[in-house]
Parts: sequence; C-alpha cells; structure tokens
Amino acid sequence: MDEIARMRFKSAQRPREHGTLAINEDGTFQVHPSPDLRAEMARLEEKAVRRAQVFGTGLGTVLLVAGAAAVVAGWLAGRLFGNVGSTLGMPRNLRDVDVTRDDNGQVTLRMRALESKLQTVSMTWNCDEVLDAEAEAFVEKLKALKEEGYA
Repeated sequence: MDEIARMRFKSAQRPREHGTLAINEDGTFQVHPSPDLRAEMARLEEKAVRRAQVFGTGLGTVLLVAGAAAVVAGWLAGRLFGNVGSTLGMPRNLRDVDVTRDDNGQVTLRMRALESKLQTVSMTWNCDEVLDAEAEAFVEKLKALKEEGYA
C-alpha cells in the first residue's frame, strides 16, 4: 500500500509524542503514532472512560431516585386527594355521564369524578353481568333524557 501524501507531527510540549499522518493510494487515511503517543492516548481514553462511568452511574442513580420519589408522590397524592371510592354513589349531572352498550351487549359507564373534572371513572360490565332488557331500557332512557335537554 503506497502513500500519496504524508505529514509528520511532533508535540512541542512532549517531543517523544510524535507520528505521521498518511493518505494511501487506496483512499484510506492512517495515523502512525509513536509508542509514547499511543500510550498517552490510551491513558487519556481510560481516564475519559472512568469519568464517563462515574458520571453515568451518578446520573443514573439520581434519575432512579427521582423516579422512585415521583412514583411515591403520585401514590401518596392519589391516596390523599383521590376520593372516588367515597363519592362514587353521589348524584351527578347527566351531562357528566355516558352509558353505552355495544353489539355484544357489553355496557360501559364513563363519568367525571366529582373531585376533579379532569378525572374520568370508567366501568364495564359484560353481557352476562347485566339483564339484557333492563340494560337496553336504561341506555335508551338516558339517551332520551339527554335529547330532551336534561343534560
């Protein structure tokens, strides 16, 4: 493999760190470092890898702790401020309630929670969990009342 161009280099601060840059006729580029330059580059690389490992481990630990704290805070907020269980039976406006029935007879109830208009409660019953005629009549009555303006 013949060289087309060659450039020698030498560190002004560390003269033993020297080498050659070469462009080969097959279109490749190559660095020919001195043994001292190769050793210094290996030392710097090991130092950078250690620094990255320490930084990565530290950052990963911080993110894991922050994530765990966020999960605990979310759970605690839900326990303190989430009262859906105690307010489930309270009356709601018809516009905040939607009851649908699909072709398989499954009934789905969706309603806004009283505590937060952003929270939605959703419950579903399969066809064997409701009486067919009763479910059909209930869904139709709710639809009729909403059309009449009760909602």
